[in-house]
Amino acid sequence: MSEKEKKCTCGCDEHEHDCDCDCGCDYEDDIVELTTDDGKKLKFYFVGTLEYQGKNYSAFEPAEQIDGIDDDDLIIFELAGDDEETADLLPVEDEAILDAVFEEFCKALEEEEALEEETDL
Repeated sequence: MSEKEKKCTCGCDEHEHDCDCDCGCDYEDDIVELTTDDGKKLKFYFVGTLEYQGKNYSAFEPAEQIDGIDDDDLIIFELAGDDEETADLLPVEDEAILDAVFEEFCKALEEEEALEEETDL
């Protein structure tokens, strides 16, 4: 799985997203709290949204320890609704679609990483 590593604005490279310096970096800005069907609140890093075959999908990485989910897992949901902020997140049950969307997210993250490397030169 391709991982998206974030760099703190202070220059530290924090793979786990937990910057413990006092730089005021904005890691918390990318954290969203999702509520499960049974009311449990879980924290995730919002990775991004993309369109695939006419539908929108959003991807998240765990921002905390969650039973049954590895730290580097990419969790993908289909968006149901017009507004990304209020859309329902639906599980993707078709494995072929899930795999294809995962590959598209990996490509997008690799392209983003390549652009960041070019601008750092």
